Amino acid sequence: MRLLLRATNWVGDVVMSLPALRALRAGHPGASLAVLARPWVAELYRLLPEVDEVIVEDARGAHAGVGGRGALARALEGRFDRAVILPRSFETALTLFRARVPERIGYRGELRSPLLTRAVPLRLAAGEHQVFQHLRLAAEAGGDGSAPPDVSWPVPERLRDAARERLREAGWDGSPFVAAHVASFAHTAKRWDPARYAALFDVLSRGRGLVPVLLGSGAEAPLNREVASLPEAARSVDLSGRSTLPEVLGVLSLAALFVGNDSGIAHLAGAVGTPTVVVFGSTDPEATRPWDGPRGDGREPRVRVARERTLCAPCRSFVCPIDHRCMTGLGLPAVLAEVDAVLA
Repeated sequence: MRLLLRATNWVGDVVMSLPALRALRAGHPGASLAVLARPWVAELYRLLPEVDEVIVEDARGAHAGVGGRGALARALEGRFDRAVILPRSFETALTLFRARVPERIGYRGELRSPLLTRAVPLRLAAGEHQVFQHLRLAAEAGGDGSAPPDVSWPVPERLRDAARERLREAGWDGSPFVAAHVASFAHTAKRWDPARYAALFDVLSRGRGLVPVLLGSGAEAPLNREVASLPEAARSVDLSGRSTLPEVLGVLSLAALFVGNDSGIAHLAGAVGTPTVVVFGSTDPEATRPWDGPRGDGREPRVRVARERTLCAPCRSFVCPIDHRCMTGLGLPAVLAEVDAVLA
């Protein structure tokens, strides 16, 4: 059996789909298992022992446009017996249809049912975590989902060493630190107030001796600089744009604490086992919080959610259309209470 998993496109979804990947491997222990992934998450999949091969789908380069997608389909043709398609877009199903993979399993919607050999109805109950959405597709493909969902992510020592090097290059002196992600890519509705983050870092620095280490992409560096420049902010180490995603895993595994908005980095923090506090506003923590169920490595899950319940949340908007009350109503004491709870 030659299996292909068409991966999710975003970092947080990669973590939430780990139980499905592991169920596929458990259900097909002798099969070859390849992952088709976008470039920014491909390097994460290469770290996983369950994966035999990672194929990169470069939609902005070699596989851009109709011609590029056709080239990708031709490159995949004849290589796989069964494909599990986690994303729900039309294009992902079309590519594997054109690749003539004999079995193509995915969720209905986006007019793509004719492109699938098994179109599965999406039934995610209210309050049900998204890990189960991916697990159901894995079960349709013969995955063994008898074990509890497990998103624990082992971090090899080489990544921890690389993380120490990046931290030292950015000015870290070896002190205990709190890793933080104060941005959230393009989703401004997910962002807690920068001044409140600065005040939080001041309290954690004075009260717990934790140096803030700011994580993020190069595009998020301006917001990190804004937080670090506020008068109440503790002196911080800024790693935005200076580390790869695997190195971020290493940084998170070294941290005494993670705090941040709902983002992929928050999911990575929970996966490596770092005590994690996530600020939620426009999105739904019942469905997309970092998974806090039993861990395969035997460690206690340590994830807490800080939120201000409002009638309009979760709205899942990228930009708040009104007054951002789900974030403005969330004060520093509420977040500190979750920090105290997760570190207790």
